[in-house]
Amino acid sequence: MFASVIFVWSLLSLSCKENLPTRVIPQHVVDISISDVEQYNDHQSPPGRQKMHFIIMGENIYDEVFWDSVNVKGSVRIWWKRKPVRFKTIILSEKNFTDRTLIHNGRMMLLPGQKFSMDIYWDLRSDNGVYLPSEMDFARATSRLCYANVYCGNPEDFVIEVSLNVYDRLGYLIAPAREFIFYPRVCKCPGYPPCGTGGGC
Repeated sequence: MFASVIFVWSLLSLSCKENLPTRVIPQHVVDISISDVEQYNDHQSPPGRQKMHFIIMGENIYDEVFWDSVNVKGSVRIWWKRKPVRFKTIILSEKNFTDRTLIHNGRMMLLPGQKFSMDIYWDLRSDNGVYLPSEMDFARATSRLCYANVYCGNPEDFVIEVSLNVYDRLGYLIAPAREFIFYPRVCKCPGYPPCGTGGGC
């Protein structure tokens, strides 16, 4: 009798274990995109020292709260369409987070629809140190005075690509590549604003 009871409990135990659902990490939890591309104006970054700002946006597209350990790493690659050999690689880390308080003790919780953002800054230099506006087309610049003491060159097309790991269990996420236009500028007289303070041409 005792042996038969143990046998029945064993069967029930096995049956219960077999019916427990396996915890599967969802495949589509976080989407990333390049949400903003900003070229600073002449007062923020004068001709000769032009800069750009990009924002990477992440969003929990899953219909549940997602909370897991994070290991933020990745890279941004920006390349010039007319001269693809000119490109810039920027390494990403937790330091790029706009709001680092989202991460507590190496973990981050995202509610459904909640977003996070990362700031990227670029000084228009390639990986080998070339200041790219110096290779852009300023032909007929004397007839294209676009601001006081500033000549404008031909607009140039660039592409920005992002690969980012946030949660290790989700792996690397790829943002859709985004094209943008850069407007090169140069001062007619470098000694005058916005490039200088009045040292003459």
